[in-house]
Amino acid sequence: MVVTNKKATSILLGFIVLIGQMQNAFAEMMQKGRTKLKVLANLYHQNSNDGAQVVDNFGREEANVFEPMIFIEHQINENTAINGNFVFDAWSAASDTKLDTYTGASGGSSIANQARVSGTFGVRQEYGSTEWHSSFGFSSEYDYRSFNGAVGASKGFAQDNFTLGLDLRYYADAVKLFTDISPASTARISDFLPRQILNVSLSASQILTVKDIVQLSLDFIRATNNLESTASTVLVNGTRESEDLPETRARYATGVKWVHGVGDTSALHLNYRYYFDQWGADAHTIGANYYWSVRDEQDLIELSTRFHKQTKVDYYADSFSAAHQGFKTSDSDLEDFSSYEVGLAYDRSLGDKKLFGIDLENVFFNNGVTYANRTNGLRYAFWQSSFAFEF
Repeated sequence: MVVTNKKATSILLGFIVLIGQMQNAFAEMMQKGRTKLKVLANLYHQNSNDGAQVVDNFGREEANVFEPMIFIEHQINENTAINGNFVFDAWSAASDTKLDTYTGASGGSSIANQARVSGTFGVRQEYGSTEWHSSFGFSSEYDYRSFNGAVGASKGFAQDNFTLGLDLRYYADAVKLFTDISPASTARISDFLPRQILNVSLSASQILTVKDIVQLSLDFIRATNNLESTASTVLVNGTRESEDLPETRARYATGVKWVHGVGDTSALHLNYRYYFDQWGADAHTIGANYYWSVRDEQDLIELSTRFHKQTKVDYYADSFSAAHQGFKTSDSDLEDFSSYEVGLAYDRSLGDKKLFGIDLENVFFNNGVTYANRTNGLRYAFWQSSFAFEF
């Protein structure tokens, strides 16, 4: 994985999981006029010397990311809430520095330090056992920009023991790509080119017993047009060239999660996900999370572990011969590897506080750390801290 351009988002997959958990915490309706606010800060570091896609042939994939976030939700009335989030990413990557050194792609201005700004604005309503939501978002960085919209709904059945949900999201993206990287010294970046992504998600959950819940999920993602990245080059007969990928990629995933209460103060979450796509890759992911309530059930400790194993796409190779015909990539995210991940988080309740004359309720302070290692040489770790309250 190289942190340039479109990679700035995929690198933060661990963050996205934590964000998703946090957004679930925002799902409960509040009293009219109430507001929830959560401020996060993420620090991410990765390193590897085995990236076959890196332009200088040394394979260094070192990167550092700083990512502050703000999430806010305000209750308009008993049925309707509006929400928004703002994210700023700043990163530096060894691969970006190599692009500056070995190509003229940046037009004389360094791209070694990059930034991404994104935001989402949404509304949700709840009537009885039915909830619907919609949102509009944007994202912008050096060679990528996106506008996206989403709509979804969920409904409870059998006294809310069974819940069914459907979400649709569409991305109208634009990316810059290398027009030519051979020779590298004269390479240039194109103007923005269109890319489209459609994401459909179906979920279902069933309460089995007082202590057991099962959740099922199905996901379909279809991406079209200009799916290459400036982060990835290929070595063809000793010469660096731009990667070449198909114009479409359909991806499919299904997952199951079991939530089990252990005693009165802890819970175990076990999950499995199977993935496959149009490019010939498939993956299996197994995860476990253990939650332990402490300090008279005011604080929460989370221990997590995850194992992921995937095969490479049909078009991957570390290098190619001049006689090769067809698509080609050396992106380390698309090769075969296994990864092992462990994490620890502590969510501490601070009760009610007063800050600058404002009464804050349900104040929480959270800290978590995650470390992962891939068999293809990539290692990464990230730290997340957050501060949340209501007023």
